[in-house]
Amino acid sequence: MEKENFNRRDFLKNSLKTIAVGSIALSALDVKKLFAEAEYDINSATKVINIADYPDLANVGGSTVIGKTFISRTGESKFLALSMICTHKKCDVDYTGSGFECPCHGSTYSSTGKVTNGPATKNLKSLKTTYNAENNTLTY
Repeated sequence: MEKENFNRRDFLKNSLKTIAVGSIALSALDVKKLFAEAEYDINSATKVINIADYPDLANVGGSTVIGKTFISRTGESKFLALSMICTHKKCDVDYTGSGFECPCHGSTYSSTGKVTNGPATKNLKSLKTTYNAENNTLTY
């Protein structure tokens, strides 16, 4: 069998080709989106809070942000919990006082999480809530 002559120049050329191909492949991945989705899955675990620890939720109409979740009290025993992660590119949205706005691409959502302006086409994720009046706790 003939032995291939492999010198330093060939090694460098092949290494540079490999780096270039790898860079192109990595640039095709939306790494920020992959990390956001992983974080979103972690944050979607069930949580229980004591309403007494969040004075803004003591009265109907009150609201607060806990982590990446917006919670508002819509009735004596009813709550709305929304993910604050944009459905377009997974950026964190900001609460404006009357709705939500994504600083990345300008999507806006109503106070109930419905898309009011794109590019997002899906509403903010609504999380199921359960209020326990006896313990004054909210599970979401």
